[in-house]
Amino acid sequence: MPKLSDTWRLALSYLAIIMTLSVVFSAVVYGLVASQLGRPLPPPRGGAVHGMEALPAQTQARLDRRDEEARGSVLLALVFLNGAMLLGGTLFSYRLSRRTLAPIEAAFERQSQFVSDASHELRTPLAALMAINEVALRKKSLTPDKARQVMSRTVEEATRLRDLSDSLLGLAQAGKVVGEARVISLAQLITEVAQTLAPSAKAKKLRIQQVAPQDVIATIHPQPVRQIITILLDNAIKYSPQRGDITVTAQHAHGRVTLTVRDNGPGIAPEHQAWIFERFYRTDTARTRTATAGYGLGLAIAKSLADTYGYQLGVESVPGKGATFTLVVER
Repeated sequence: MPKLSDTWRLALSYLAIIMTLSVVFSAVVYGLVASQLGRPLPPPRGGAVHGMEALPAQTQARLDRRDEEARGSVLLALVFLNGAMLLGGTLFSYRLSRRTLAPIEAAFERQSQFVSDASHELRTPLAALMAINEVALRKKSLTPDKARQVMSRTVEEATRLRDLSDSLLGLAQAGKVVGEARVISLAQLITEVAQTLAPSAKAKKLRIQQVAPQDVIATIHPQPVRQIITILLDNAIKYSPQRGDITVTAQHAHGRVTLTVRDNGPGIAPEHQAWIFERFYRTDTARTRTATAGYGLGLAIAKSLADTYGYQLGVESVPGKGATFTLVVER
């Protein structure tokens, strides 16, 4: 990651350019002034007057001293000017270098944090896999039921690893626009996603209500919008209580085409709403993976996709009254 020394190194580079220009400017100014001061006086109009072909030695000496004093004054002024430019250039160069390096430093910090979080999340299911199999290997014999339990837990942890790797891949690919936008019926898109996630909803006896007229169409990139809807609906299913209700709505409103996913789950506290789209972020009440089987990546992927394709994704929630995610796909 760029450090303070990198900032000063870049600042010195900027300063060197400023000082080079300053020296060149000063040399040109001093040369012009010196050439004007050293130029001999023009002869009187109408030609030389008798007895005035040359100035008296005393007068010439006095003029020469004035020229030297003028050159000295100009030189002193240029020294002060260069000093001021050196001080101002140093401050300007440092601020400019900090502004230049700030986005790079932020990117390095995000990358470092992402790698750290990903490593931590990968370590958990890997450790579980190792523990399950080490315990099984220490036993001299396993009954068929015990063997099935070991294999079931192994498959469960392997599935978590696969899901996490898929999420990490999706997050890495987010930020790249793929495909062409075309006119799509949001009702059809919502129906397809709902059918895909129907088994998960059925397992919790949830009701998914679709409020999406067929005439609600939008010019969108269908694949990323489908992925965003899938993430939002899957998130609603995970956090909704048994026999809960989920409503997916698509509508024209205030000159915009919006899609909302509303659940009646525990909701999101105000202090968490600003961070809910951050990578690996989970609220305190949703950190147990056994309850939600999540890694805190789904909403981060949805937000990254929305930003990439120029959509707007936001959340409104009151604790205890569920959450509503709104996607604006066309304005």
